[in-house]
Amino acid sequence: MGKFSFVATALGACLGWAGAAWAGAATLEVGPGKHFQRIEDANAQARPGDVVMVYPLADDQPYARTAVSVTQKNVTFRAVVGPDKMRVKISGSGFDYSGAGSVPRAIFQFNRGSDGCLLEGFDLAGAHNPSHNGAGLRINQANDVTVRNCEIHANDMGIMSNGDGSLTAGANQFIERCLIHHNGDKEEPGQNHNLYLGGASVTLFACEVHSSLTGHNVKSRAHLTAVLACYIHHSNNREFDLVDAKETDLPGSDALLVGNVIVKDPACAGNRGVIHFGQDGGNPHAGTLTLANNTIVTPFIAPVVDLSAAEAHARLLNNIVCDGAAGQQHMTLVEARRAGADLTHASGTHNAFAAGFAPLAAGFAAESNLILTTPPPFTDPRRGDYHLASKDRHLAGMGLPWDKLGIAAVALPAGPAARPNKFALDWEYQAPAAAAARADHGTTLGAYAWKWSATSPR
Repeated sequence: MGKFSFVATALGACLGWAGAAWAGAATLEVGPGKHFQRIEDANAQARPGDVVMVYPLADDQPYARTAVSVTQKNVTFRAVVGPDKMRVKISGSGFDYSGAGSVPRAIFQFNRGSDGCLLEGFDLAGAHNPSHNGAGLRINQANDVTVRNCEIHANDMGIMSNGDGSLTAGANQFIERCLIHHNGDKEEPGQNHNLYLGGASVTLFACEVHSSLTGHNVKSRAHLTAVLACYIHHSNNREFDLVDAKETDLPGSDALLVGNVIVKDPACAGNRGVIHFGQDGGNPHAGTLTLANNTIVTPFIAPVVDLSAAEAHARLLNNIVCDGAAGQQHMTLVEARRAGADLTHASGTHNAFAAGFAPLAAGFAAESNLILTTPPPFTDPRRGDYHLASKDRHLAGMGLPWDKLGIAAVALPAGPAARPNKFALDWEYQAPAAAAARADHGTTLGAYAWKWSATSPR
């Protein structure tokens, strides 16, 4: 698998690339008046290529104590949208997701060999166990699993995934257009997260992830992690904790965060850093964190990027990093104080930073980065709208010279020849849990395309 080719594969799924047709595939229906009353029974009968259609229960009641352990390839589990267009509800309340024997550790668990499966349209809540890691969904060494248009909340963990220490398990996980929030267990604070990911490669696309109860919003030990056009905000701890495992021992264990809106909760009770890239378990982590076209808002002096491995690198391109009008001073853009991390491994160009980040570190030259004189004029941050408002009138007041508004093309890690490396810049987040095509207006800055008017200075 070429470096970051998993992103192209994943985006292919979101663009509707068709998979192989399965001869004799069947549709298995679950719900009131259908052949199956429980999803588990339909799963037991499903064969590769089958589609399990799950209908809503009366009065929007959840399917109770559901535990689906999938071992077969290419099975689709699809919720049938009800008249109110709500997702089909699944509750794990009262079930012990122990992971012992054949019992899954999640409401839906895709085990090794269940490659190519799809889960779409469900509301997953209430998964718990005495180890405090019952999950709404678990990808357990399976490849090419897609999770689409699900809401996952009120579990010990939202989504868990893992590999086997090689780069052949847990590959091409794709999580798109999902709402993942309020997962955690206060009996074990800090050890459970909205997402706790691992394996060879994982992509989040057009998701909203927010309000982890105890841990981080996105924790990943995957060899390759990509988060594209997402809204990640108000974690109880860091927004991103991108750390080590056996899979990160190989060079090129990278993370790519592109086109995201990333916002810290001003009342954050835990770690107030934004992004940690490095290690917390003693394994090497040799790779680069690339931040491109993100809008990052933090009122804290804690670092935006914390590097904690000797071979950890970071580069920032075309980002807006501001303090939410807090007027904070002595802010830290990049910190590198642990595990042999080196501050000279961090650099960036064509970013706009709040005044509190001045002076910038050596890797962020004044001639190619900007210090904002006034806060960015976001449309409605209280409602999560971080589009830039009244652009023509306010941008000059921000101290942004028109010839330094960003660079037209960002050199991202190389994708396959069929998809140029601009592919990850084609999208911007659209609420709720969706994406819109990013307009191509030449120079860009931050998470959203600039909608130039006919009279805008260039």
